[in-house]
Amino acid sequence: MKWIMRLPMLSSMALAALTLVSIVTAFLYMQMPPEAAIGKSIPVAIESFRFMKGGGRKKHGLLTVDQYTRGKAVISNLQGLKNSDRFRYLKFQLTPEKLIDDLPLFFWRSASIGQLHTLALEENLLDHLDLKRHPQWGGDISEYGFIFTEYGAQRWRLQELEFSPETLKQTWLSIFSDWLEFEVWSQHSVNFIYGGAANGRLSAVVVVGIWVLLSLLLYSLLMRRKKQAVSARKIAAVLLFGWMLLDARWLFNLYQQMQLTHNVYAGKSLAEQYESGLDADYYRYFQHLKNEVLPANPQFIYVLDKKTDYYRAKIPWWLAPHNVFNRDSYPRPEYREKGGYILILLPVPGLRFDQRTGALRWGENGSLPVVPVYLDPLGALYKIREGGR
Repeated sequence: MKWIMRLPMLSSMALAALTLVSIVTAFLYMQMPPEAAIGKSIPVAIESFRFMKGGGRKKHGLLTVDQYTRGKAVISNLQGLKNSDRFRYLKFQLTPEKLIDDLPLFFWRSASIGQLHTLALEENLLDHLDLKRHPQWGGDISEYGFIFTEYGAQRWRLQELEFSPETLKQTWLSIFSDWLEFEVWSQHSVNFIYGGAANGRLSAVVVVGIWVLLSLLLYSLLMRRKKQAVSARKIAAVLLFGWMLLDARWLFNLYQQMQLTHNVYAGKSLAEQYESGLDADYYRYFQHLKNEVLPANPQFIYVLDKKTDYYRAKIPWWLAPHNVFNRDSYPRPEYREKGGYILILLPVPGLRFDQRTGALRWGENGSLPVVPVYLDPLGALYKIREGGR
């Protein structure tokens, strides 16, 4: 007891941490299903997977993916999983360690044949996936597998899979892993950086904030017992330390991202960098339009889409020297006289191509005569028939 009074601030921080951990542990234990705590993990043999798209090899418990079909490779396990409710986590070892995008797990439920469900594999320290984050996980799973994306000469290696129940130890490890989860750059992270798992069960910011406040409360009580005034410097130091803990998490993510960015883009030409990025599929698509489909002389190209903000800067650069306009969802009447091309990237509600009349139609009377030029899942290109010819 003497050391507590001798070091009131350090003692308060330690007691606050112990109290907070005890409360959270008790809460997690009460939320845990009784049957899950005593359940056993089920290992998954790598040999039970088969290639549905792309290719690779399976040897000594290691699955290597090095062949792709249109940039994708798919492996599937038809053995499924009975009573999947008993298992909350999927453990695995996956290399490369840093994911450049989401690598989805997919599964089919026996109770809902024909409906495919997917769940992204987050980058985390434990190499595990919290399956309960998907609302449809449960019951008998008839089939599950993984979808791999091609990036250059990269090979994916997958091994040591097992389904694990929700034990108290695994739950705590999962929480820590969520706090340290690597958040790769994406179009979304331009505006939002979560600093860990976006859908984690406990926010690191909230936990650190409660710990700081609880430490200050205990410190003030100890100082009152000692009949001494609180130290403003020590209070400021605890607040600063809490902020430094959260900032260290951000710097940890930044350091990992710096390494990944260097490995993916360093030493490559601009075209090779586009081929390695998140927009690689669209880059190849637009290069194909520019070099092999569209005329060499500049054309008017009108991009129709529900949301064109992201492509407003991308498409004119990729299709230059063509004149690209992407302001609208439906064609304008003057397009018929100006001529050019219509490019539809994503399905626009109410806009359709009428094969009988050879025209794009929308609303009650909207119509624009066009000729299909190039149809692809990423976008449909039509040439405007000038003057309705």
